[in-house]
Order: sequence, then structure tokens, then C-alpha cells
Amino acid sequence: MTPITSTARVTTTAQTTHVDAEKLLRDMAFVLKLTRRVKEEMTADRAQAQTPAATTERALVA
Repeated sequence: MTPITSTARVTTTAQTTHVDAEKLLRDMAFVLKLTRRVKEEMTADRAQAQTPAATTERALVA
């Protein structure tokens, strides 16, 4: 293993990584929220589209 020769550099990198990690997690949370919203809209649209078709089929079969 390579010995660490510069403590200041490691500390700066660690702080930068922490900030970058927070930004990444914030972005991931935003994308997850949007994904859930789109899924809910698609599910609602699908439910509305299937309801009239089911009513028509029952009317034809009956």
C-alpha cells in the first residue's frame, strides 16, 4: 500500500467528496421523486383508459 504523504490533500479531497456526495444524493432524491410522480400519472391514465373498455365489454357480453 502507498503511504499517505500529504495530510492536507487528503483532508481537502475528503471535504470535496462529502459535498459532492450530498449533491449527488440530493439529485438522486429529486429524480426518484419525479419518477414516482410520473408513475402515478401513468397508472392513473391507465386506470382511466381501462374503465370505459371494461364497461363496453360487459355491455357487449351481457
